[in-house]
Amino acid sequence: MDSLTKKKTGSHYTADQLSDFMAERLFFYYKKFKNNFFENKVNIIDPSCGEGNLLFSLAEKLKSEVDKVIGIDTNANVLGVCRNNLSDLNNVYLHNDDYTKLIIQSKKNVLSSLNLIQNSALSEVDLIIANPPYVRTQMLGAEQSKSFSKSFNLNGRIDLYQVFLVAMTKHLRENGLICVITSNRYLTTTGGKDIRDFLGKNYEILEIIDLGDTKLFEAAVLPAIFIGRKKEEHETIENNNVKFTKIYEHESKSGDFNINSRENLFEVLNAKKSGFYEVQGKCYNFTIGTLSVPSNSNEFWKMATDEEKKWSDLIKSNAKYVFDDVFKVKVGIKTTADSVFIRKNWGIVDTSPEEELLFPLISSKNIQKWTTVKGQIDNKILYTHKNVGGKKIAIDLNEFPKARTYLSNHRERLEGRSYLKKANRNWYEIWVPQNPCELGKSKVVFPDISPIPKFSLDLAGNMVDGNCYWLSLREDFDEEILYLATAVANSSIMNKFHEIEFQNVLYSGRKRYLTQYVKNYLLPNPSNEHSKNAISLVKKIINQQLSPVQISAIETEIDLEIEKSFFG
Repeated sequence: MDSLTKKKTGSHYTADQLSDFMAERLFFYYKKFKNNFFENKVNIIDPSCGEGNLLFSLAEKLKSEVDKVIGIDTNANVLGVCRNNLSDLNNVYLHNDDYTKLIIQSKKNVLSSLNLIQNSALSEVDLIIANPPYVRTQMLGAEQSKSFSKSFNLNGRIDLYQVFLVAMTKHLRENGLICVITSNRYLTTTGGKDIRDFLGKNYEILEIIDLGDTKLFEAAVLPAIFIGRKKEEHETIENNNVKFTKIYEHESKSGDFNINSRENLFEVLNAKKSGFYEVQGKCYNFTIGTLSVPSNSNEFWKMATDEEKKWSDLIKSNAKYVFDDVFKVKVGIKTTADSVFIRKNWGIVDTSPEEELLFPLISSKNIQKWTTVKGQIDNKILYTHKNVGGKKIAIDLNEFPKARTYLSNHRERLEGRSYLKKANRNWYEIWVPQNPCELGKSKVVFPDISPIPKFSLDLAGNMVDGNCYWLSLREDFDEEILYLATAVANSSIMNKFHEIEFQNVLYSGRKRYLTQYVKNYLLPNPSNEHSKNAISLVKKIINQQLSPVQISAIETEIDLEIEKSFFG
């Protein structure tokens, strides 16, 4: 299992610096709760200890107050290094095993009955500090995922760090403290619903530190640190005022704002106020605020300042609709064999399919803000479905001999998609074709990942690639509202709303524009004066040949009209 490996070169960070930072935060809360909950010496554990950096840092701070130092890891060689690194500490117990399996075997009796470690060291512990492995569902395999889901009561797509969070909670005694670094995905995605619910029910959440795109790890994940006190069995605590900090890289422009200089990011993380900080030539936006854990676990954990929360609540109260009232948000076409179905130049193919089956395909790589015209679309897709009575059905290859010959040349690969056969589908079909009737209508298209909003009004009924999403207008709404949606979604107002409400930022300021976010975008009253003005301005951009300078000026006008449409 691969952990979130600390970078050791080409970075501001070392394993020791991160370990010291995490240990310092956990030690701070230990001192805060010591008189109430920690009468005796404490047992500490890292269930994926690696070389032992976290254990060493925490034990050094606890000094004589630590009783047992416990480490578990699946890698015997790494555990040998850990043993050497912890050789100066007393009462160190290291075990070469799979922590999750041990917890499963122990059931509710934890691990004392297994007697695997001297003095039953795997009974309930006081402090947990950990950097568990990060392994996605598809890497775990179906059987392993199913086993974890059953054993740890997790639904949907699970990651191994989520399993560790549940397992560590079972292992931690009541009022014990945990400090763990994981992917930050569970904070702001639908897939994190179960783990958000679990953490909110089992912990007094003390602090969350979103480390954003600071590139602490070689793994392609954005990390966050969770610190909590395990609640007593019948204890009720509403996590309404949780301390949070978050830090993301920011593209600074000279004179835009005051920038404070720091030697490294850990100095920024220990700063007492929000602001922009420069570290070794890079600018970071550092925010301190509070988090209120919603009672509904379907809602994301929104980490915002009081001012941001008030602003967000106000714009919600002033909105007429959310996008989900007016549109269906859909992902684009997924072929699962793009090199067969999608090409830039079908003319060079030996047996080119019939032209009537080839359609322009809007992709995230060439999507344009406001509108995407035919000349800007590079690819065409061989679309193997048709609309009959408003429903999609697969084409009959006997009616298209050229397409049949072309696809037959790739039959082995296409038949390798066994999931089509299991679904009683034809071997030559596109896996997710969407409905050609709806795709052929006017719609708003946008990429799934982008550094800026890029919502494009497609009036030509083009196909949409699977790396994009699109808004399909619900019945009983006029097509004019598509123009308003494009204006709102591209506005700085909605960009600010997205950042406050959803906060799923990737590296270099890129954002995810997923269904779960965009369906909750807001629309002002379409009939008010400023909404109508915004619609007219979008039409001006789309219908006239304008220079980039002219478009930029109109965008400023659109921003102003959208702001007035919400706030008057």
